[in-house]
Amino acid sequence: MKANISRWIVLLLALVCVVQVASAFDIKTETVNPASGALEPGQQVTARYVLTYDMTTDGGNDETFEFSTGLQNPVWDFIVYRDGVAIYTTKKTGFYPTLTEFEIDYGDEDVELDAQLRGIVPSSTSSKVLVTKIEHLRGEDVKDTYSVSRDVVNAAQVEGSLSAQQQRLKDLKADIDDKAAQGVDVTAAQAKYNAASQALTSAASAGPAQASSYVATAKKDIDEAISLLDKAWTEKAVADTGAAIESLDGMITYFVENRSMNSDPQVVAIMTKRESAVQFYSQAQDNLNAENYQLARSKAADGLSKANEALADANALKERIGEGFNLGGDLLLYIGVGVVLVLIVVGVVFYRKKTGWDELG
Repeated sequence: MKANISRWIVLLLALVCVVQVASAFDIKTETVNPASGALEPGQQVTARYVLTYDMTTDGGNDETFEFSTGLQNPVWDFIVYRDGVAIYTTKKTGFYPTLTEFEIDYGDEDVELDAQLRGIVPSSTSSKVLVTKIEHLRGEDVKDTYSVSRDVVNAAQVEGSLSAQQQRLKDLKADIDDKAAQGVDVTAAQAKYNAASQALTSAASAGPAQASSYVATAKKDIDEAISLLDKAWTEKAVADTGAAIESLDGMITYFVENRSMNSDPQVVAIMTKRESAVQFYSQAQDNLNAENYQLARSKAADGLSKANEALADANALKERIGEGFNLGGDLLLYIGVGVVLVLIVVGVVFYRKKTGWDELG
């Protein structure tokens, strides 16, 4: 029993040690200026962080805050607050300033660290720059870390991106004009084109950072315009197939109802092709709804080809058989016309006989 109690005591002490070793800080306030968007070489950047933290060691000067930045000519201002009152202030320069335990450890008091940075985006930098990195160390062990990086653009990069999007816009315009000539509704795509054109116009006269934002906006609008045009083109293709099938149905109705040819082998063949066209049309609609535009257009083209083939057969058949005489829905009209003709003939005969009698006196 005593051995078990001793084992639990050892375990609890180990857990306490682990808690003591673990240190952390929280970012209470973060402000970076410029607040968003890409940076450009030579641009001044400021950053401010208010940290709350816990110190877990008692003396020994082995617990520190280490800061770093990729900005040029960095200047750091550090203020330690205890219960809202500034109790320690220091200014440091360089890329890697350090605050020692002596500077930041105030026991269990309510303390905050206000860290402020000013620096310049370097002219020879990659596509990103480290604005700030904060590390809380105990000895050589990093217990907590936080960093902020930002994209960097220069005039040459923006010029290349601008040129690429201008070419895409030119290609988009040609595609819009081509589809409009085919009867496609290009209204939505044209609106996105106009927005992208305006953004690229603004980019041409803006600084690198702002121009980069305009170019990104234009790229998004062009992408959306391409998608919208693709959709409208597909909708037109599917609608054309539907219209061809509707025309074919009218021809089939003529043969079946007006000419009583529903069992005619030629009409049956036309109806078979019609069913094939309808299957392709249904598949085209399904793919359109699933936004698989390329496959939808392919199925619509197959359906249109089959419907047009059946229409050609139907027109040829109609031309061969002529209008003919129909005893279908117009039977009463024909009977009525026949009765009128008979009455006219009877009337003429009766009139002639009467006239002949009158002449005989």
